[in-house]
Amino acid sequence: MSTTSGKAKRKPWFSYILIVIALGCVITLFNSGALNAGRGSFGLFVTGVFDTVITGRADAEPQQPAAVTLGDIGQSDGLFIAGYPSYANVSLPVVRDTPLSQVRLVLQGTQDLSESAIAAMRVVVNGERVLERVLVPGTREFRWVIALPESALHGQELNVGIQLHGDLPDALCHNDRSIGAVVTLDARSGIEMDLDRAVSSLRDVVNLLPAEVTIAVPAAGATDFVPLALRLGARMTQRGYAVKFIDLEALDRYRLATRGLILLGTSDQLAASGFERFVSDAGHDGAATLWRQGDFVHLGLTDAGRMDVADFITSDMLPIARTAFVSPSQFVESQGDELMTRFGDIGVDTSVQRIAESRSWDIGYGLASLPDGRVPDRLRLAIRLPEGPGDFTNLVHTELNGVLIDSRHMETGRLNTFTLTLPHEVQNLRNDLRVSVQRHREAGGCTIAERRYPVQLLPESGFLYDADTPPLAGLAGLPSLFRDRVALRFPSGLSGSERLAAMELGAEVVASFVPLTAHIDFDYVDAANGMTNAAMEPFISINQAPSNVELPILVDGDRISMSGRRRVNRADIRSVSNVAILQAVTATLPRPGPQQPNRVISVPGLVAHALDTPPSLMTSPIGQERVAVVHDEGAVLTLD
Repeated sequence: MSTTSGKAKRKPWFSYILIVIALGCVITLFNSGALNAGRGSFGLFVTGVFDTVITGRADAEPQQPAAVTLGDIGQSDGLFIAGYPSYANVSLPVVRDTPLSQVRLVLQGTQDLSESAIAAMRVVVNGERVLERVLVPGTREFRWVIALPESALHGQELNVGIQLHGDLPDALCHNDRSIGAVVTLDARSGIEMDLDRAVSSLRDVVNLLPAEVTIAVPAAGATDFVPLALRLGARMTQRGYAVKFIDLEALDRYRLATRGLILLGTSDQLAASGFERFVSDAGHDGAATLWRQGDFVHLGLTDAGRMDVADFITSDMLPIARTAFVSPSQFVESQGDELMTRFGDIGVDTSVQRIAESRSWDIGYGLASLPDGRVPDRLRLAIRLPEGPGDFTNLVHTELNGVLIDSRHMETGRLNTFTLTLPHEVQNLRNDLRVSVQRHREAGGCTIAERRYPVQLLPESGFLYDADTPPLAGLAGLPSLFRDRVALRFPSGLSGSERLAAMELGAEVVASFVPLTAHIDFDYVDAANGMTNAAMEPFISINQAPSNVELPILVDGDRISMSGRRRVNRADIRSVSNVAILQAVTATLPRPGPQQPNRVISVPGLVAHALDTPPSLMTSPIGQERVAVVHDEGAVLTLD
């Protein structure tokens, strides 16, 4: 007879079963989107593991997703949303000719929510709601990954709208609702696209270019690509890109692997630099083609004489370039309406906006982007307002370059159309116009709920021109004087960083001062002692001046000298670097005529010097002065 010394241990099968059921519920909730909206990075990880276990691993690993962030489209500071209700929107480009397996919206940043407030964030993509989330009180970081449905993926870009709504507690009454919540999206927010294959069309490659692009130009060779580089760089700068240049031969040394690279050079030069043609039988060299190196597909221009190709790929006709190769045999853009520029034609958001208290439209315009480089004389506004409570007061305020030029009442429930004068003395080479609609309600307090109302700035709003308006004075008047034809005089014999700095300055000068439809005559000049042969037509001279011009500021290497200026009586300064000097000048030409043996005519021009590597001109407030020294980003020293 046998006996046992203790009780036999029982295995906790019931506990194991409960754990398995709990894990299954968690996986199911993440996979269905009921927990964490199925949108967090951990949620997507769990979903992916679940799918792998159920369906098995794919034969090929997916490629690294193509990402477009706020930083890529120029929003380097991200987006800031505060108060109830508040709204922000951004447009992100997507590929259209390359198959996609999935597109995800990535939102990351910080939230700061009052402990006693209630707030929720709603995300809408192309009009379809993709996320609704109640925010947790306190200060915390977040990263949400939202898999977008196919129904939201239409058009050449994704319009992402982010709404913050909520309320303060009844015990707290405050006029400023922004004290409730603040949400900041950092520049890494954007979209991720899982591509089934490499990007294969010109329009997709160009649409995915980031806000900062680099143009690689051969430094040697029998074919000169500098004129094409300047043309392309100027056109892209006018489109809002920040353009830099690099020697094609230096790409391997700098290991520049980026989506923002554009290649110039013959087919042999691009092949020698390690690139291969994306489509081997793409055709002859006189076109824009795609070139590949590693994981990146780049735009390449291989015929130095095809200025029309550069014009085409930076025009509104780009959406028809759906293949890896395009060759326009002729492309000349039209000039547009000479008496009006409509907001709907220059990219102003004229869609219906839903506002609670106010809405502002910020409209930046450069004179070189307007017809014939003319200065607008008047502004026509057409604004439609909804019906509303009888105690609403509707106002519209107009500011130009920080100056309030108009403020008036508008009527509720109708189309308000009016015309106001744009004073010439306030306008610059580049201008910032702000149109603000303000809705004020007599009744207020915490018992009155905030509501959003539709408001629309109509597309027929725009700039009006008089037929005989003279150009502005100084530098701001040059676009009008260059409207037909201008000679671009570029110094010969430059190399290295000096050549690249002169090209960057030249591209920005052309973008700032030459209208799109003007004809540009490119010419190399030998700048002996900083002076060249006489100018015979309207001109732009880079790093040198024609012999028949008197400069207010003399530039010799890193030395500048001047006398009799408004700020300086006499000066001779050496070791000047990292500045750009712009001077609006006139070249004198003898033109004797009958009974006028001493007759002299004047030719307008611009002399621009780059001392070392100057800052960009594109954010500089260049006005109607004749001389401007750009010494920092957005900072200009005027000397007259």
